Amino acid sequence: MWAGAFIRMRPLTMAVTLIPGIRERVARIQTTPAIPMVLQPLLKMLATPAEDVDVNEIVRLISYDNTIAAQCLRVASSPLFGLAQPPRSIAAAVVILGLRRVESILLTCCMGQAFPGRKSGLDPTVFWKHSLGCAMVCRKLSEKLARADREKAYVAGLLHDIGFLVNSLVIPNEFAAATVKAAREQIPLHLAELEMMGFTHCETGQALAQQWSLAPEIANVIAFHHSVEECPEPRPLVALVHLSDLMCRMRGLDYGYYETQSVDLLTDPAWDILCQEHKELADVDLELFTFELDDAVGQISEIVATVFGRAA
Repeated sequence: MWAGAFIRMRPLTMAVTLIPGIRERVARIQTTPAIPMVLQPLLKMLATPAEDVDVNEIVRLISYDNTIAAQCLRVASSPLFGLAQPPRSIAAAVVILGLRRVESILLTCCMGQAFPGRKSGLDPTVFWKHSLGCAMVCRKLSEKLARADREKAYVAGLLHDIGFLVNSLVIPNEFAAATVKAAREQIPLHLAELEMMGFTHCETGQALAQQWSLAPEIANVIAFHHSVEECPEPRPLVALVHLSDLMCRMRGLDYGYYETQSVDLLTDPAWDILCQEHKELADVDLELFTFELDDAVGQISEIVATVFGRAA
């Protein structure tokens, strides 16, 4: 049995619809000053096969914003990537790290600028620690899967909770009330959202994914990471993110409060779904893997501090 510091996930129904006006507010998010101008073309590139992406365009995008460029170079120089010498230019970073990894670093820096402050209810530093933690765990777990796309797994983990950004921007007061309820009752945040607002970050995140024309696999992760069994095929990436999300919260990369009761990852439906696609997963020592994640917490904190420009 896997003892964790949070409640077992109760099923959500994706039949929930957004209340009138919310979808229209979501449609306006892409024009908010908080969203860097390079985000939209970056998202289009992420949906394009790597062989069709112009490397010079990636360099141009990163160089467009001096703050983002500096952040990208600092993140690329972090111990996470294990480089003997940090890249001295954006072009060098692309060559050394590879196109998809640089794209994911750029995405990290862009989204780090977009999240509003504490008044929205969720501390942006806590949010990004969890999101980056989930991204790193997704990549780390995907390394044990023969046919998994590591960088796609990273991006999916990074974006899985993008609906929290939506809620913080379009319904900050209601979302803040839900975060207070979740912390007071020590329950998962999506359950507090559902009770307080009638929908969750999964629905608002799905609306934003549609608005931004994200790849269908990523959109499904955003919409179904708390209800894997309801996701249309294929489901392995959603299952991977779901399990990584739970593992992060087991190791303290949560939303800044304690969630009660326990979880058993090996009996989670997502584990069975992932094992059906990747038979080799049955040989993974999951307990050892979760303890190995402790070593990554310091790196995550360092990256969050880099993106936010302050101690995390």
